[in-house]
Amino acid sequence: MHHEAILYSLDKKIPFSQISDISEYDITKYSKLEEWMRENNVWAMTDSGWDFHFKLLPIRPRVHIIYYLGDLSLLNKKIIGIVGPRMMSLYGKQVMERVFDEMTGYDIVTISGMADGVDQLCHTLSSKQNIPTIAVLGWGIGRYLKRPERMIIEKIIAAGGLILSEYKLGEQPTKYTFPQRNRLIAWLADMVFLPEAGEKSWSLITVDAALAMKKPVYATPGSIFSPTSVGILRRIEKWDVKPIIDLAKFFNDHFISKNISPRISSTYILTEQEQWLLRALSHDQGTHIQDIAIATWWVLEESISLITMLEIKGLVSQYEPGKYILNNLSS
Repeated sequence: MHHEAILYSLDKKIPFSQISDISEYDITKYSKLEEWMRENNVWAMTDSGWDFHFKLLPIRPRVHIIYYLGDLSLLNKKIIGIVGPRMMSLYGKQVMERVFDEMTGYDIVTISGMADGVDQLCHTLSSKQNIPTIAVLGWGIGRYLKRPERMIIEKIIAAGGLILSEYKLGEQPTKYTFPQRNRLIAWLADMVFLPEAGEKSWSLITVDAALAMKKPVYATPGSIFSPTSVGILRRIEKWDVKPIIDLAKFFNDHFISKNISPRISSTYILTEQEQWLLRALSHDQGTHIQDIAIATWWVLEESISLITMLEIKGLVSQYEPGKYILNNLSS
């Protein structure tokens, strides 16, 4: 258990940058919080630790600490962010059900924000269809574990999912925590999908964050008479959001079927650095060598040397000058 993570959650006011200055604290409260975290399988990682996931490094505003439950390795897979309004229309529910019917045959992870409406339906349908899902919370994990949402969290974890929060364990929601949460969803997702969204839907904050990061955003266009479709239709009109007409084609074009398992040749023993580098690459979006160096904190020459070895081993290919992708290898 990270010492910093426990200290950070002991004091409601102290910022993360000052936790190293705490010289005196109640050892009884410290021990109780540590015991509670262990009993509830809540763990933490900080940006100064070796286990801090590389996908969290480039996020801005910077992430200093993450509390989590579940399978952290899901961050290494291809992730689709699914967001939308808290108050769904019947059309939105029908789209979500059809989306998950199509999604079941693909190697995919969903990510959303645990809010009412589309977010919770995303997590519920994921668990029901045995699709791993990641829930990014807008409050502290400890607060959620005392609320009715605990049942949803337990189902997510039981289905092999992951819960994330950058807030102190008992932190309450504010008008700032949800936009901050949305930026995490946008950064961690490879793409974002919306079944519907009104003109002032908070889910459009996630869309804006994803677009700023050059992440593709997709949506199913709804009726021009529906207020829950206005936000999406305006974004489609501006060419910010790409419309999906054929869901089966969309998943076939962007994700790998579960019947085609990517493999790494058993001929090679990969170093820890090579494994990290493979996790930084995707199958269909080129990653620039300079971005790899920044994300992994390696010098550029070291990154080039490692990517060259993986290219020789047939595990990666040069997508275009300076950009690399992970090869799709089927057994």
